[in-house]
This record gives sequence, C-alpha cells and structure tokens, in this order.
Amino acid sequence: MKYKINECNYDIKKFIKENICEEFKIDYWDDWLDKQDYNSLQIKPNILVSAEIENNLVGTCSIKIINNKECYLNSFYVKKEYRNRGIGNKLFNLCMDYAKESNCKKITLSVDPKFTIAKAFYEKRGFIFDYYDEQRQELNYYKYIESRDKND
Repeated sequence: MKYKINECNYDIKKFIKENICEEFKIDYWDDWLDKQDYNSLQIKPNILVSAEIENNLVGTCSIKIINNKECYLNSFYVKKEYRNRGIGNKLFNLCMDYAKESNCKKITLSVDPKFTIAKAFYEKRGFIFDYYDEQRQELNYYKYIESRDKND
C-alpha cells in the first residue's frame, strides 16, 4: 500500500465516475463532475491524498482550504473491494491532520443521501448534519476541530 500526498497521477474525475456512479447507480453527476478541478486539490494550500495498491488507485481524500478558518473535505472514496482494511481511516486521518496543521477551525462536507455508509462514517467521527441542499441533492455536514495553534 502506498499513500501519496499531492502526487496523484490518475484522472480523479474518471475514478469517481467509474466507481461511485457505478456503485450507487448515479446518473446525475456528469455536469457536476465536469465542473470539478481535481488538479487544484494537489496544489497548496489544498491537499489530495491517494492510496495505491500495485500501481492501481484504490482511494482518495482531499481538503480544500476555503479561508484561514474553514476547509472542505472532498473526493473521499475507497473502492468497495478495498474497504474495511483501514485505507479510508488512513486517508481521512491524513486529511484531518492537515486541516489541523492548517489551523482550520471548521470542516464542512457534502454527501449524497444515497451514501449511507459515508454518512455513518462522518457521524461516527463527530460531523453534524447541518442542512439538505435541495438544488444539489446533498446533505451538508460540519465539524469544529481543535487547532494545534492554541494562541488563536
């Protein structure tokens, strides 16, 4: 298993589309995916963490810095056949550590209501449901985190 930070050489849009859309039978993400710039997530101050097994991408997670106090958890997915091996926890924890090091106080994320596994994962880790975005058909969550900068 290799974890890479800001060194993903794969087409993240293709990975998301082929895996998430197939697993959850989603056909309404094409327009949204076309607008995403996953390459920008690999440029500081953002971070994209990827997991590879035998040169195959099996998972991703990213943090997009919104401003000096808030960040957005994005593109978090582990292929179904690689779940329950600690890969998702490692990806998630690397991103959460980065958020803390970046002095983010609040992390937000959006999740499709069909992703019951993801909702349970986030709620178990302290994320709180905020609202349902009817236009985007997404549930929105947030979590306040303790920064390592105690002087703030």
